[in-house]
Amino acid sequence: MSRGSASRLGSRDFEAILGFLASTRQLDLETPYPSELIAHLAVLVEGAHPLYRENDLVGRRSPLMVDADGRHEDDEDELYWTVGPCPITSYRSLTGDLSAARLTDVVAWRRYRESPVYREYFGPGGVGYMLDLGLPASPGWQRTLLFCRARGERDFSDRDRDVLELLQPHLRAREARSALRRRLLDEALVDEDSSDAGASLTLREREIVFLAARGKTNADIAAELWITPGTVKKHLENAYLKLGVSNRAAAASRLSVGSHDASWAGRAPSAG
Repeated sequence: MSRGSASRLGSRDFEAILGFLASTRQLDLETPYPSELIAHLAVLVEGAHPLYRENDLVGRRSPLMVDADGRHEDDEDELYWTVGPCPITSYRSLTGDLSAARLTDVVAWRRYRESPVYREYFGPGGVGYMLDLGLPASPGWQRTLLFCRARGERDFSDRDRDVLELLQPHLRAREARSALRRRLLDEALVDEDSSDAGASLTLREREIVFLAARGKTNADIAAELWITPGTVKKHLENAYLKLGVSNRAAAASRLSVGSHDASWAGRAPSAG
């Protein structure tokens, strides 16, 4: 499947993407895909109902979905896996391709309309065309951002697919930051009653020291955290003072982290 091309996008499309990133950058990182972020995706891809979905391919179930109204389970999950899964899920299982894919990219519309998963699951629910962006997942799982349009509405365009392709690296960076903050929060809770060297560091100071330990420059960290390089420098200076060190390598050593220990931050979080 060919990937979308940014050359097909216009200035309004890039402005919409930048607007999405700006409006979601301060959202809670407790989970990478809160309902507020899903709601912003609905604005980015006009006329679509987006949701985050996790599929357990071995257990044949979808234990989690998040839409603009919050987290929930599919009341007809058993039916979906009895008559399905949908063609996009099957395509990703066979190929491992995580690029943005329209339903009509992987199956002819007429053939899909004749399939059990449409006749018994999607059709009665009023769902027509679909667009799906794959996300990294643990073996045996799929994680996707799924966009649906009501039956009778138009198919998703090349523009819609290209926009999601451009979002993919930003979404992966958000997942990495979410995983990092979860680990730092866990460690901070452990440190509260200990005399550990890093116990006095704030969560933001820990986050910046960890990123610095991965070899990122102040400019890199500033871009990733949406703060200024000067703010990064100030946080590092505060961390050095609290740890009694004078540089980032020594700070990382005091916290017992290094580039090899921090590499987990770039992994996708486990599904489920």
